[in-house]
Amino acid sequence: MIIYKHAQTLNIFRMLMDLIAIACAWLLSYFLRFHAELIPLEKGTDTLDRYLILAPLLLLSYSFTFLNINVYKRALEKRRIWEEHFELLRAHTLAFFVFVTLAYFVYEHRYSRITLAIFFILTPILLPLGRSLIRKASRAYLRGRKATYRALVIGSSERAKELAVLIRERKEWDTELVDIVPVEEVATIRRYLTEDSVNVAFVAANSQESIHVSELLKSVGNTVAELLLFPDLGTNVYLEPKLIVVDRFPAVALNTSALNSVGNVVKRCYDFSFALMFLIVFSPVYFLVALLVKASSPGPILYRQERMGLDGKTFQCLKFRGMYVDAESKTGPVWAKANDDRTTPVGRWLRKTSLDEIPQFINVLKGEMSVVGPRPERPVFVQSFRDHIPGYMLRHKTKCGITGWAQINGWRGNTSLEKRIECDLWYIQNWSIWLDIKICLLTPLKGFIHPNAY
Repeated sequence: MIIYKHAQTLNIFRMLMDLIAIACAWLLSYFLRFHAELIPLEKGTDTLDRYLILAPLLLLSYSFTFLNINVYKRALEKRRIWEEHFELLRAHTLAFFVFVTLAYFVYEHRYSRITLAIFFILTPILLPLGRSLIRKASRAYLRGRKATYRALVIGSSERAKELAVLIRERKEWDTELVDIVPVEEVATIRRYLTEDSVNVAFVAANSQESIHVSELLKSVGNTVAELLLFPDLGTNVYLEPKLIVVDRFPAVALNTSALNSVGNVVKRCYDFSFALMFLIVFSPVYFLVALLVKASSPGPILYRQERMGLDGKTFQCLKFRGMYVDAESKTGPVWAKANDDRTTPVGRWLRKTSLDEIPQFINVLKGEMSVVGPRPERPVFVQSFRDHIPGYMLRHKTKCGITGWAQINGWRGNTSLEKRIECDLWYIQNWSIWLDIKICLLTPLKGFIHPNAY
């Protein structure tokens, strides 16, 4: 595909730069261990040639692992820098264990574990630096340079206009926009594709133009230009569509989740082990918070509240009590607000730091919740939201979570419900165990404390 070509070239340079960074990290680890004297040498120094002998196996292990987990996949979506960094960290961790395992069986020499530890720490620092150099070199190369390929957008839909903007913005596609032409102007389109050397056509017809698409494809189907067809799916598609093949027939799958039977087992194992570890490690925090809640006001330490979870089923969600007993007897179910007089002083602090949520790890152990997922909502609010927010109920296609994609992106508390649902649905569509790990790692930095949490 034409718009992949510059990305493919970049991937070659990325791979070369990654291997250079890995080799540099390996050599630097050796010198830091045996010549910088950061840690006293108890068994004497080791020779450089013994570590150079390992270099081919090291580079082979990393190349094999990176290629097999699609680190250099051809992706057209624009990713954030930290997402790339996390992907590199994941790939580095897997490749490191492959390398260490192979080295143990292939070589008899006992290599320094401290050197390996230094290498493990250095590599995820040097890999992003190499990627940064590649990005800067690519931008410098494309800046002010005439694009190699020419693109035509066909259609009058909003999607067609968005694609035109995208072509102008995505310099890495190395493609310039020639024109935007309605679907029914077949003669004009054919002239562009045959006489004006247009390399790729983006076909994005609206519902009225769709009846002309078949005629258009018949007329221009024998040109050498690539045709990318964007189906008009209307406005009632809330999860990202995926192209699948049913036998030999292409189809667009709507409202599907990335979680399958194997994925559910993997996610449940991760949830159970993470929740159990958290409850054990942070048991002193539980005990301290329980004392503070008990001392703050009369009433129980834990508060049980009905929430809606997977497939619309309800469960009793646990929290450390942050309000006075019978706080809702006069107001009824309402959103929490700033300076809420129903909240105890300790409760306000617990909510601000999200410590009131940690008993929900018990819900995770019971299988009612997940560590990562859309936040659970009260049924009384769900009935209101489902009528006003399109696609709201689709967030219940997975278990609700203690933290989630919306929370680490800042959409929690008194913020946009629409943006929150958008994040929840993106998570359901793109779930992987690595995404769960990424969200858990980012939660202490972005998810615990928020100005709208009260």
